[in-house]
Amino acid sequence: PEENSPSKSQRVILSLGSEDNHKRLFHPDGLIFEKGKRYTLVIENPSNETHEFDSPGLVAAARSSQVNVLDGYGGTALPVAIVVGSPDELVVSPGGTVEWTFVPVKAGSYEMICDVLDQNNKTHTELGMKGTIIVR
Repeated sequence: PEENSPSKSQRVILSLGSEDNHKRLFHPDGLIFEKGKRYTLVIENPSNETHEFDSPGLVAAARSSQVNVLDGYGGTALPVAIVVGSPDELVVSPGGTVEWTFVPVKAGSYEMICDVLDQNNKTHTELGMKGTIIVR
């Protein structure tokens, strides 16, 4: 069907922090993808802090097609840059969005972390901003 054609991808939204001051978390903190399907992971940062989406295991287990950098978040955000290749680390400024289109090719469990440092020199991951991505 249409879902599996190369031009179509399933959109999955991941928020880095939130507007209501729950800053250092991934929402949701667990994602599930199916091997061989095409996804666009929409990584939004509605918080007032810079955050990072880092999942080296997933990046290594996926075939990336492109990364779009948007000028905001939500339905009115427009692309301002396209990156071709693997997104080893995605640093997203407050109010920004990055869309990563990829196909997971290897099943497994992969962590997602945020290596941004806070004012006390602790990473956001150390402060609880972590999650799990399952590819089945």
